[in-house]
Amino acid sequence: MTAMIVATIALAVINIVFKGAAPALLGTRALPRVVADIVSGFPPALLAGLLAVELLGFQWKAADPTVVPGLAAAAVAWRFRLPDIACVGAAVVVTIPVRLLAVG
Repeated sequence: MTAMIVATIALAVINIVFKGAAPALLGTRALPRVVADIVSGFPPALLAGLLAVELLGFQWKAADPTVVPGLAAAAVAWRFRLPDIACVGAAVVVTIPVRLLAVG
């Protein structure tokens, strides 16, 4: 197995364990407000990190300008307070035609 497959399987297992551990440990109690605020900030931070790596390439040496319009679309969607998945969708919808035009 390649390292990517092993990493993907490991992340899936960790995700399942975390999703099962929270209800088991907390029961019916809610997270404290501060912790909930921190946890809710993780998805946008991870999305921003993934987009930065995709935009700038390996070791930030291979910038991909076709991703910039998609990043801008995600930023606009986020500014209008759309859900995270809608921001990703906006980025995909804008980036696909830009990349197709860049190839052709």
